Amino acid sequence: MNNLEKFDEIDRKIGFSAMKKNIMKDGAIDSRTKKLLVIASAVAVGCDKCFSVNRKLAKEAGISEEEIDEAILVASLIRMGSGLNYTWKIIDE
Repeated sequence: MNNLEKFDEIDRKIGFSAMKKNIMKDGAIDSRTKKLLVIASAVAVGCDKCFSVNRKLAKEAGISEEEIDEAILVASLIRMGSGLNYTWKIIDE
């Protein structure tokens, strides 16, 4: 069994693709914005694979490089801010 077949088997068991399709469609937040949220989330959690795949999908959907860059900056701010939480330990000591 190759990797794609393994993924398909797991996907059938847990329903990830169906869940993703439902979540990513237009709702209270439009799908375009959701694509930017996915990119930002991938950066915030440090998932390189998620970032590269979803960056490509965003570009294919017509999202500009500038919009992607801003999503990256916002996520980077959150990532950096969460790291700064550790400064309280220095201040409290």
